[in-house]
Amino acid sequence: MKATSEGQGGAAVAEPELATPNRQLMAWCGLGVTLLTFALLAGTVSRMPIVWDEAYTLSRIDRVRAWFSAMRDPTGFAQTWQPNRFRPLEDRLQAPGAADIQSRGNLFKPRILGWFWPFAREEPHGHPPFYAWVALVGDVLLPTALELTRARLGTMLAFSLAAGGLFGFITGRWGLLAGGVSAAAWALHPHLFALGHYATYDGLLASLWLGTTLAFATSAEPRTGPLKWRWGWTLLTGLLWGMTLGTKFTGWFLIAPLAAWCLWRCSRQAWISLAISGAISLLTFVLITPPLWANPVGGLIRFFQSNLSRGKTIPIKTLFLGQVYETPTGSLPWYNVAVWVVLATPVLFLILELVGIWSAIRQRKGQPTGLLLLLSALTVLVLRSMPHTPGHDGTRQLAVGLGGLAALAGPGLATLTRHWRLMATRGFAGAALVEGMISLAVYMPVPLAYYSPLVGGLPGAAALGMEPTFYWDALSDQALQDLDERTPPGRTVLFASNPITWTYRQSGRLRSGTFPFEGRNFAWYVVQNRPGSMGPLEHGLARRLGGRPEFILAEKFGVPLIWAFPVAEVEAERQQPPVQPVARGAQR
Repeated sequence: MKATSEGQGGAAVAEPELATPNRQLMAWCGLGVTLLTFALLAGTVSRMPIVWDEAYTLSRIDRVRAWFSAMRDPTGFAQTWQPNRFRPLEDRLQAPGAADIQSRGNLFKPRILGWFWPFAREEPHGHPPFYAWVALVGDVLLPTALELTRARLGTMLAFSLAAGGLFGFITGRWGLLAGGVSAAAWALHPHLFALGHYATYDGLLASLWLGTTLAFATSAEPRTGPLKWRWGWTLLTGLLWGMTLGTKFTGWFLIAPLAAWCLWRCSRQAWISLAISGAISLLTFVLITPPLWANPVGGLIRFFQSNLSRGKTIPIKTLFLGQVYETPTGSLPWYNVAVWVVLATPVLFLILELVGIWSAIRQRKGQPTGLLLLLSALTVLVLRSMPHTPGHDGTRQLAVGLGGLAALAGPGLATLTRHWRLMATRGFAGAALVEGMISLAVYMPVPLAYYSPLVGGLPGAAALGMEPTFYWDALSDQALQDLDERTPPGRTVLFASNPITWTYRQSGRLRSGTFPFEGRNFAWYVVQNRPGSMGPLEHGLARRLGGRPEFILAEKFGVPLIWAFPVAEVEAERQQPPVQPVARGAQR
C-alpha cells in the first residue's frame, strides 16, 4: 500500500515519494527497530536507579514468585515456610501458616490467594497484576541477573516491541521515512524512554495501549478475497487489550477511542472486530488476575470501587507553574496537559506531532487510521484535563498520550512532503532524530528531568515553578557512593519519603543502614527536590542550605535534584519558626 492523502472531494491520492517497501523488507526493518530499541534500553538499564514504585513491584513479585514455588511442591514449600522473610508491604491480610499451604487446593482459597497476589483490591493494592507477570519474565530469561534488572526486562521488551510494531504499522500506510520518524519519536522521547525501563505500570501500559490500537486498526481494515476477516489480528487485539486492562485501571478507558472510531466509520467489520476482541479481552483480564478467580463479579466490583475512590485514600500534592495543588481532591488547571506536552517533548518531534494531528483530522476520509491514532492519544490526555483526576508525578500518567502523539509524528512528516522537497523532508527528519538523541544523552541518567529548550530546559522549568524531579530517579550510583562515604559506621540514613524503597538499598548499592528499619541514629536526611510534596522542614532546609554544593547529592544543569542534609542542620531547622514555603523549584 502506498501512503495516501485526501485530494479534491475527499478522494485518496498516492504519494509515490513515500512508497512502502515490500513486506519482507519491512518485516526485517521492524525487527531491526525492535532490536535497536532494546539494545539502547539494555545498554542504559544499569544507570537508571530504582524509582518510587519499583520497590512495591519487587515486594509483590516476591509473593507471586513464592506462590509459584508453592504450586510446584506444596509440601516441601510448607516445610520451609517463613513469611517473615518477605520485605515490608502494607497488607490487611494475615500471612498464611504452614498448614494453610500444604496442598495446591489451599493455595487457591481466596484468603491465601489474596495474600500471595496483593492486587486489584483496596489501596494501596488497587492496580491489577499483569505488570507483575511481566516482571517475572526476567526470572525465566535472565535468571542470574540482578533482581532489579530481571524485573525490568519484561517492560523493556514490551517497549521495544511497541517501537518495532509502530514502525511497521506507520511504514505500511505512510512510507518508510514516516515509520522511522514515528518509531524514533517513541523510543527517543526522554520521558517515555525512562518509563520504558522501569518495572512499574506506566511504560508497560503505554506499550500495550499502543499495541492494542495498532492491532485493532489492522483487524478492522477492509480485506478482499476468501479470508475477508482478519481473525488473527482480532485475536491479538483481544489479548493485548486484556493485558492493558490487567496493567492499570486507566487501561479500561481504551474502549472509548476504539468505539468512537467504529461509530464514526460505520463499518460492520470494525464493530465485529471490536465485539470479539472485547470479549477476549475480558476473559484475558480474568485469567491473568488471580484475585478474581474465586469471585469474578465481586472481585470486579471491589476493583472498580478501589480505583474510583483513590482521591479519598491517597491525595498527593504537586507543584505546577508555581502553585501547589492537592490531586485528585483538587484539580490541576484544565490546560495542564497541553503545558506538559509542550514542556516534555523534543521540539522537532513536537512540530511533527502537531502537523500529524492536523493531518489526521483533515485526511480522516482518505486515511481513517490517522484519526484512530489521534483518538487513542487524546483519550488519556482529555481524561487528565478533567477535574479531580490524579495529576501528580509529572508526565508519568500521561505516558499513553505521549506515546500516541509520537505515533502521529510519522504521518505529520508525510504531510510535509506535499509542501516541501523530499530532501528538505529528509533533512527535517534527520534533525528531529539528532535532537532526540542529544536530548537523551545530555539528560542521562535522569531523562525524567528533561524539559524542552523552548523554556530553557530544566533550569527554565524550575524557574517557572515546575517540579525538577519526583520519582527518586536521581539517586544514582554516584550519589549512593557519596552517601556511603559520608556516613560514619553505625549511623543510618533517613529518607524524606517512601521508606519502603530503601529497604532494597538500591538493589545492594547502598551499604549504609536506613532509618527506621536499621536504627534511629541517622546521620543524613535525604530529600528530593519535589517542592509540591515538601513540608516546612524540607522547604526551610532547601531555602537555607539548598545551594551549597556539599549538601547536593545529585544535580543537572545547576538544578539540585537530591540533597543530603546533616542531622545537626535538621535539628537546627526544627527550632526555626515555621515559614510558609514558596512553591518554586530551588536552583543553585
